[in-house]
Parts: sequence; C-alpha cells; structure tokens
Amino acid sequence: MMANSAAKDKWIKEQLDARGMADNAANRKTLGKQYDKIYVGGNPKDWRTYFKQQFPQLAGMLDGGAGESEARQIFGDLIDLFIDVAQNPDAYDFVSAAGQAAFKVKVDATKYAQRTTQKRAEWDALRPVEKQDRLKLKASELRAQYAGLGLTLNELENLALQAVRDGRSDFELRYLAFGKLADRTGGVGETKEGMDLVATLKAYDYDFTDDMIESALTGATVGGVPQSSELLINKARFGAKQKYGAFAEQFDQGFTVNDVFEPYQTFAARLLERPVGDVSLKKDMFKEALTHKNEDGSPMSITDWSRKLKTDPEYNWRYTNNANQLMSSV
Repeated sequence: MMANSAAKDKWIKEQLDARGMADNAANRKTLGKQYDKIYVGGNPKDWRTYFKQQFPQLAGMLDGGAGESEARQIFGDLIDLFIDVAQNPDAYDFVSAAGQAAFKVKVDATKYAQRTTQKRAEWDALRPVEKQDRLKLKASELRAQYAGLGLTLNELENLALQAVRDGRSDFELRYLAFGKLADRTGGVGETKEGMDLVATLKAYDYDFTDDMIESALTGATVGGVPQSSELLINKARFGAKQKYGAFAEQFDQGFTVNDVFEPYQTFAARLLERPVGDVSLKKDMFKEALTHKNEDGSPMSITDWSRKLKTDPEYNWRYTNNANQLMSSV
C-alpha cells in the first residue's frame, strides 16, 4: 500500500541520488509514478485501489454497479477505512513495520474483520468430525452450483472452507469461484453463466469480445476497466436504443431486439417463402424493419412492412409462389 507523502518524498530523493538523476519536476513525476506502482498498484486517491490490494480475488465486485453496492454492504466500515486512507494519506505509514502493524490494528477493529474472527473462533471450536461433515456438505453444494466451471476438487474444497470457516457470503463465493478461472484460457464463456450472458447480448444485437465476457464473469479487466454482466447488458440495451430508436420504450420494458424483430421476421419469412433463419438482422434489407421510424416516432407497422416487402425489388417477392398465384388470379 501507499506510504504517507513524507515517506514517498524520502523515497524519491533516495532514488534521485542512487540513480544520479537531476532533481527536477519531470524526474520527480516519473519516480512518483514508479513509487505509486510499487506501493499502491493503482490510483492512490481511490479507495478501490486499497480494497483490491486487500482482496484481489474480489476485485471484480467493484464494477460501479450492483456488485460494488453489494460489496459496500458486506464490507461496510472496512471500506470506510480504505476511503480514509485515500483521503488522508499522511495519516498512514505502510512502509515501516510499525506503520503496517498500526494499520492492521485498524483493520482488525472493523466489523467485517471481527465478524470473520468470530466465525473462525466458532469453526475452531468444532470437533474434527463436525468440520469434515460441514466441509463435505458445502463442497457438494458448490459442486452442483458451479458445475459448469470445471473447478478442481482442491478449488471446491478451498471455496467450501472459506464459506464454512470464514462465513463468506454467496455473493463473495461467486466472485471467488469465477476468479479461479481468470488465469485460464477459454472455458469461461462455456459455463452456464457465460452462455446465458452471451445469449442475452446477442439478443440485443450487441457486438462483444471474449475478453468482455471473461471480465464480466471473473473480474479480470479489459483495457484496465472491469466489466460486469449488469454493465454489459446495460450497454447492450443502450446500444439497441441508439440503433433502433422506435423501440426504445420496449427495450426499457425489458424486451430485446430479437423480441421486437420476431413479428417482422416471421411475417417476412412466410411472405417471401424463406426459412426464418434466412430473415436476419445481419442483412441490412431486413434490419430496415427496425431502423425505420415514422414521423411520430412509432415503428413501422406490419402493413407497411408487407407493402415494402412486396414493392421493393430487393426482396424478390415477385418470384414467390404466392405472388404468382396473386398475379394469376387478376
């Protein structure tokens, strides 16, 4: 963690002398950044930096959305302590052993730490057979809950231990479980949670990358920015409103792009005598059903859609059987 400004200034002076660098603003700025990287690991004025140092495996919680809100409820006054560190750095010393010990005392005094300590004391008081039974039961529950992650037996037992010994909440366990996949290549998007998220984003006609899915599920960052499932879905919904403005109200009500396109898709497939899958938003000529907006802001009606399909030569309605039958009956 970050030391106070006096310790930082002392370190910079020592580095200037040791490296034979000129004592000027540019060199001080360069060394200051190096100091922050070594002792802080992030923005020293942001409490999240200190949270991530203390709980790196739970860093994904700090998504600016529901995850962060839940983190505040779980960690409470411990986050208040991190906020004070960010706002009053001169009051803390993380370089000396005495300073680190003093900070540990403050951490141990928080309700979160005391709750964990109490849980561990209760755990230590159990007989070995009781511990084993609770571990087995929790590991079995977690195996069923996270079956799609392919967690090893050791990983499951470690999660179970944190749950029954430390009193980790289900919310924390979720981040811990997915966090174990952060360093693995592939597989995250193939979990049930991953596939559900991918399906939702596709339903909103949203372009995304595998890295974004991994970030949302594991807490890894994309370009230094953590994602979350909620954040990605909100982005997808916002993007849909931008592209298909006539349906903004429906998107706000929870409908997806696929939902509002379905009636146009089904009608066009039947009229043009094509497979439903061939009538796709990947083709601009069908996307027009959603991009069109009337003067009053309303979407295209099915009647107008039918007229367009029949009169625009791009759709080749004139070559269908129903068109030939209609022409023959005239």
